[in-house]
Amino acid sequence: MDLNIIGNEYRLTPDLVITYINGKPQLRLPSLHSRIQVDWKVLSVVSAFGGGSKETLSSLKSVLSEGLLYSIINKLIESKVLIPVSEHNKSEITKMIKEWSEWEEPTWFMHLESKNSQYKSADDVGEEFAKSAEPAPLAYKCNCKESEIPLPTPSSLDNNCLSDILTLRRTCRNFSDSPITLSDLSNLLFYTGGILFTNSTRFFGRVSKKAAPSPGGRHSIELYPVVNYCDGLESGIYHYCQKHHALNLISKEKDVKPFLNDTLYGQDYFLDASVTVFYTSVIDRLKWKYKGSRIYRIMHYETTHYAQNFLLTGTALNLGVFTTGAINESLIESKLKIDGIHEIPLYVSGAGNKMETSPYSRADITLSEHLPEDVKVSLPESLSSVDEQKILG
Repeated sequence: MDLNIIGNEYRLTPDLVITYINGKPQLRLPSLHSRIQVDWKVLSVVSAFGGGSKETLSSLKSVLSEGLLYSIINKLIESKVLIPVSEHNKSEITKMIKEWSEWEEPTWFMHLESKNSQYKSADDVGEEFAKSAEPAPLAYKCNCKESEIPLPTPSSLDNNCLSDILTLRRTCRNFSDSPITLSDLSNLLFYTGGILFTNSTRFFGRVSKKAAPSPGGRHSIELYPVVNYCDGLESGIYHYCQKHHALNLISKEKDVKPFLNDTLYGQDYFLDASVTVFYTSVIDRLKWKYKGSRIYRIMHYETTHYAQNFLLTGTALNLGVFTTGAINESLIESKLKIDGIHEIPLYVSGAGNKMETSPYSRADITLSEHLPEDVKVSLPESLSSVDEQKILG
């Protein structure tokens, strides 16, 4: 086939990404979970199609023999790096990339790369895994020998109806500066990330079980409470040891608000919360068992399971609660003394005593007609400033 015809009839697949692993180029097709290691000759052909110029494709004859040129093109077609124009134009991938363009390339790349990943059951991989795997990394961080502040035994939350807790949960943006109790903090941390029990498994060693679910019982999440106002605790940054249900002091802070303001990108309506909890994920706990990119999705799911428990526990304790993903990870890494590689920040939530606000003033509230009888519903708070009204509507 003539090069001009090929140039007119084929396009690069829309999800093609070129990466360099150990200095060697790879063509990545995330929708096909395909990686093809190539050399400069193949990259020259790919670049020619990327330029959209028939003349550019023809000019490669000066550096590549015609036979080699056609051989490379055929292999690119066979591997679906090149696809017919008609297929390109109607491709669902083309539509996705266009529709998701405002979210930028990493979003659709990660979505496609981790989509439809094959699942293997424990029975499929268990015996082989048990023979070949290195010993499991510790399922928790503990620095209690250096500094241990025991927390009170958690209390029962049985004075609350689950349906009320679910419907009363509302993001709080007006916190008072009155401290929460150490018992409140104990409950928040235990029901969020405390260990209920441990048990042995057939292939994967001993695992912890908590109130929040975790992929494969790996529980990669660690909790770092930043204490603002709490009876019996100094203001500062702590780590929660789930094994001993205790706190380890990382650094004393006269005032944690400047750090929180910078880390939460100026969300100043959260700064008076009594405690703000940073969630991190210890990657090695997941890597030990799971390979492949889909675990990056599941890691985030796990974090939100923890955060939901935090929010519902705080609501059951009649505290105001919030959560946010608008965070500066680099500042968090520096303050928590984590490397951002083996352990990374993912999420933030907080709790505190609610400020007495003015009578409800949000406009145009319509309760759902499907609410159960006598259910309690927490409505959004009145807005405290003109700026907040602009932000929240």
